[in-house]
Amino acid sequence: MRNFRVSMPAALLCAGLLAYAFLVPALNPNAVGAVDLSAVYQRPGPTRIFGTDQLGRDLWVRTAAALRVSLLMALGSATFATLMGIIAATIAATSGKFVDGVISRAIDGLNAIPHLLLSVVILALWPGQIWAIIISIGLTHWTQVARVLRAKLLSERENGYVRLSAASGASSLAIWRTHLIPAILPQAGIAFALQVPHAMWHESALSFLGVGLPAQAASLGLLLEDARSGILAGAWWLLIFPSTVLITACWAVAQLAQQDHGRRSPSRRRPGKALKAHSSSPEFGPTPTQGFSARSTVRAGEQLLVRQVEISAEPGTITVLMGTSGAGKTLFLRSIAGLLPDLLEASSTVALNGRSGSNARTGKFLGSDLVFIPGSAATALNPVHTIRKALTRAFREHSRQASDGNLEAYWRQFGLDAHLLDRYPHQLSGGQAQRALLALGLAGDPACVVLDEPTSALDEDTRLIVAQILRKTADAGAIVLMVTHDFDLAEQLAGVIHTMEDGQLISTKVPINHREVIT
Repeated sequence: MRNFRVSMPAALLCAGLLAYAFLVPALNPNAVGAVDLSAVYQRPGPTRIFGTDQLGRDLWVRTAAALRVSLLMALGSATFATLMGIIAATIAATSGKFVDGVISRAIDGLNAIPHLLLSVVILALWPGQIWAIIISIGLTHWTQVARVLRAKLLSERENGYVRLSAASGASSLAIWRTHLIPAILPQAGIAFALQVPHAMWHESALSFLGVGLPAQAASLGLLLEDARSGILAGAWWLLIFPSTVLITACWAVAQLAQQDHGRRSPSRRRPGKALKAHSSSPEFGPTPTQGFSARSTVRAGEQLLVRQVEISAEPGTITVLMGTSGAGKTLFLRSIAGLLPDLLEASSTVALNGRSGSNARTGKFLGSDLVFIPGSAATALNPVHTIRKALTRAFREHSRQASDGNLEAYWRQFGLDAHLLDRYPHQLSGGQAQRALLALGLAGDPACVVLDEPTSALDEDTRLIVAQILRKTADAGAIVLMVTHDFDLAEQLAGVIHTMEDGQLISTKVPINHREVIT
């Protein structure tokens, strides 16, 4: 599915540095802090590879110990920052505009404060404590992670396959587990990897300034601080070797992280609270015990996009909504399903077989009794899941046995060969993908199927197959409400044709041939 190309030089450097950081101090535990005043400022040589410092300590062993400490603190800080970023991004993206605004302003405020200054203030309260250094670095670096992941979540929930997953009845937990978490994990992993070199530089800077670890400890920042006096004495190696190790370690980790920078893991997820359109429920009379009825008005600020459009239908019928592009047909369908963008405001009421709500989602029957199937299969199918995997999930969401035999038998009802189940959406033709979309939407035998242009851009043969599927669905007792620009299809299928213009209904008619069954 994806090819992961690892930078071999960076990988070898990381492996070598890790071995150096952990094996050398372990093999020479006493040499880390051993003082030998007879060997002060000894130059690098066969016995002292990196030379010695102002106290005669072996710089080879001490640099390894310092690298180990710096790496562990960087990993701890990066973990803390990444976890904080994930939590903040998740809350911001799913808790509505107010909470999102508060978190976004908090991120902006923290970014306005110099990171080193904030860390110095924190470490002034708990000087020399490793946990305080980790927290101070994490508190100054989580904002970048939160900003990236928040943007990822907000963009993912707008995808067509996310909306299809929600409209097909997937639970919030299933969408998080199957789609949302896989979408942010690669981004979180990249963010974590990129945080490590940042944290190493940050820790080194704090120790160099004297507000990090105590002077007797070993970290790369402390070694560089010691090098200030050593340089004046001509001990150039005190600066060259620790700084080279620091730069090399940061470069190697950053290079490995950059290998993953292009990875993207598309996902599907159910739009959360932040996506829910502001709705009110106008008086709509008594809720019918059978059948479907809906009324909706949609606004964008002061502009009316859909004006009091009202439609009703009986079980076993197909109702078609027609009109020119921009007439408001799709907005009407999305408003009654509860899938409008947050920028739009809907005042609507929907009733279906004795259940009602301001829309199908708030009425708790979206995905179970009512299914919304978008028109574009290219954006509505998850590109990283095979059709079999997507259909298996749909079966399980509706408590159907997802054995291979059941999946293939169901799949053949849509005129598709079983081997296509193991293909990805991009490997299907337009007609095959459209029928796959119908298969996913109809897996739960919904009482009402709402479709947005199900036959657009299809050839005549595929259009006929889709029409047959819709007719069989209605004959089985379902209510079918669809938008189309295909007048001939509407005349053949529909029991009632409504026409919209400028956001309102302008005509309703019963086709002469509405009882003709396509064969």
